[in-house]
Formats: sequence, C-alpha cells, structure tokens
Amino acid sequence: MYRRLLSIALLLIGACRSTESLPCTLPADLRIRWGTWNDSLGVLDGYQLEPNGTVVRYRQSTQSATISTLDTLPVSIESTVRCSVATSLRDAFLQNQTYVVIGPLSHYVEYATATATMRAVWDARYQTYGSRHFRAIFRWLNHLIGSDESPDR
Repeated sequence: MYRRLLSIALLLIGACRSTESLPCTLPADLRIRWGTWNDSLGVLDGYQLEPNGTVVRYRQSTQSATISTLDTLPVSIESTVRCSVATSLRDAFLQNQTYVVIGPLSHYVEYATATATMRAVWDARYQTYGSRHFRAIFRWLNHLIGSDESPDR
C-alpha cells in the first residue's frame, strides 16, 4: 500500500515538474496592441508591447493605416508575463474567431505578426458576453503599464 502511494506521489511530482519547465515560444515579430478606437476621428490611440518587453504609445489612422510612435513608456514587461498575455490573447482569438462591434468609442486588442493580424473591437459602453475575454486582457494590459483607463467608459 505504501509503495502504491509513493509511486502515485512520485508520478504526480514528475508530471507537475515537466509542465513547469516548458518554454514559451512566441513569434519573434509578435506585437500586441491595445487601446481606444475613436470612430468619428478615424484614429486608434493605443499601446504596443514589443518583443523585447518595452511598451510604446502610438496613434494610427484608420484611413491610411499609418502608425506614428508617440513615446516609449518607462516600463518593461518580463518575458514570462509577455508569454502569458500572448497565450491568453491567442486562446481568446481561437475561442472567438471574430469579434468586431464598433461604437462611437471602442476598445481593441490586437495580436499581430508579419504574416497575420487578429484584432477584436468592442463598444466601450457595453459589457457583452462575447467581449469578456478581450476585456479581461485589455484590463490586464492596462494594469501592466499602470494605466487607469477604464475598460468600460
């Protein structure tokens, strides 16, 4: 009986250890963006998490898609946190293939590489079932940079 319990305990410990040591591999060119979409101005104001952990504030025109970098924030996001955010965002996109509900003032999160871009957009006035994962990631990202921007304004 003790042998059986010891075998089970060792098996569980081995299983737990093997999942902890798995490295996170992200695309080298991955950019995570989030922010506010002002439909009447045709402008996206947001933040971009770079592969090296720095965060830049940017503005993008919806007509020309031109991105202007405004400044670099004095924060650095650790690789384990970047990995968690990227994995959560990728999984949210896998669960919700598309999510675009543009209002006068919308929020968005984006997972972008050189070959693909996935963006979820939701009306900032409403908390809908479909946007729940994206709103949670939006809040998480804002928390990481110390932003007080409400996800529901």
